[in-house]
Amino acid sequence: MDEFPTSKSSIQRIPTEKLKKRAENIKIDFQNEVPDVVILHWDGKLLPALSARKSKERLPVVISYGLKKQLLAVPRLDNSTGKEQAQAVRKAILD
Repeated sequence: MDEFPTSKSSIQRIPTEKLKKRAENIKIDFQNEVPDVVILHWDGKLLPALSARKSKERLPVVISYGLKKQLLAVPRLDNSTGKEQAQAVRKAILD
């Protein structure tokens, strides 16, 4: 019984840590298989916010190569100006 965590915080923390590690491994595997040339797609969407009755502007950023597509990020935008979209796309690529 000493090997298993019994506190509520430990029980919640362990799956979160494993999920983060798995996500990191997926990200590394993805970065290793991406070719030098890809197609970058982005398109602003007005989506409902989870915490309010208002809608928020989101910018899905996707790359495609061959028959594969990969969602890179879906950042929230304060406004949908071209400058802010460009900054969000750049950040998604660099992350």
